[in-house]
Amino acid sequence: MSKITISVDSTADLGKELFKKYSFEVIPIGVVIGDKIYRDYFDVSHEDIYKAVEEKGFTPKTNAALEIDYKELFESATKDGGSIFHFSVSGKLSLSHANALAAAKGMERVFVVDSKSNSVGTGLLAIKVKEILENENVQKMIESGKKTLADVFEEAKQMADRVDAGFIINDLRYLYRGGRVTGLKLLGANLLKIRPSLHMISDGTLAPARKFKGNFALACKEYTKHRLESADNVNKDLAIVVHTSIDEKIVTDAIDDLRNAGFKNIIRATAGAGITCHAGRNMIGIAMFND
Repeated sequence: MSKITISVDSTADLGKELFKKYSFEVIPIGVVIGDKIYRDYFDVSHEDIYKAVEEKGFTPKTNAALEIDYKELFESATKDGGSIFHFSVSGKLSLSHANALAAAKGMERVFVVDSKSNSVGTGLLAIKVKEILENENVQKMIESGKKTLADVFEEAKQMADRVDAGFIINDLRYLYRGGRVTGLKLLGANLLKIRPSLHMISDGTLAPARKFKGNFALACKEYTKHRLESADNVNKDLAIVVHTSIDEKIVTDAIDDLRNAGFKNIIRATAGAGITCHAGRNMIGIAMFND
């Protein structure tokens, strides 16, 4: 079987070690700080975002990944008869997906999947599809013509609906600076010590979810418990925990709670600059997969 490349937007947030482990190619979104634009993952980190906001007073923003970057990767991956599956951040959250589709137009053996998710939700989907493509029985079926890559592509699109990804954040300051919440909501949340959570829904939008109150560490414990209790027929083979700069115990507690709930493999990831622009410090998220 010809080589199959898998690529993801940088906002998949798996980080250098995991991108390398899974042999994922990475397409960077743009991160704008002041009058300069950087490539997420390659040129800028979450620490750069904190410095820009907290020391220099900037409001970093994000730009969609460029069509030309997709096109160059797609052409390289298919030039010798290879194929490529690309997993983009939700098309409802970024123009990156539209740019990837535009780059793939008229090209054969290029499969662009809208993950309908963000951060490690995208990464989780890419990992799951990679497992399918590397399955020995699937490979034999493809080689014999009983199954095609187009069939796997259709499976991948259906699987996107089963990714269960969400996040809890300590405060709304970064979202406020980015214009995503009002000053009144910011004030109310701070006064009442509200810890908001956000959840990816099946149409690919990021929606406000349950609100937690009080001590942030305890709120995170309640959040993990809530996610586990509300998961619909969750597959416990793999979960991914993603976070920005946060108390280490909050992360280890979340991982322990997932392990105690029966998850076999739990990946820990640190969010990149793109996600940090919107979430700031003290964000933790969980991505799971529903059967």
